[in-house]
Amino acid sequence: MWYCAHAIFYFKYERQGSFLLHENVYLIEAGDDEQALLDAKKLAMESEDLSEDGHLEVDGNKASYRFAGIRKLIEVQLDSDKTNKKFDSGVELTYSVLVVDSLAEVEQLARGEMTPVLYRE
Repeated sequence: MWYCAHAIFYFKYERQGSFLLHENVYLIEAGDDEQALLDAKKLAMESEDLSEDGHLEVDGNKASYRFAGIRKLIEVQLDSDKTNKKFDSGVELTYSVLVVDSLAEVEQLARGEMTPVLYRE
């Protein structure tokens, strides 16, 4: 089975007032949910960057890039009408559920602009 694992990473540095996050989505092949989660965590932990040599910076501050956890794990559902049990263009791999307050914010988000959102799922 195939899964999408949503891994949350954050930048950590001294005297920070907020946290810059990344949500990285990994495609994982595993026999079941439990193995997919273990594999996703292992992969994500290997992507941490503790920047022990000081090469990583955020806004001029020496930082590290830390794995916080797997936010969600989604089994990829292949539609037999659209695929031959393989990945083809147009297969939906993952989704997120967000809430915004206005149509203007929907349009801002669609343009890739900064927009306040409530991340539901």
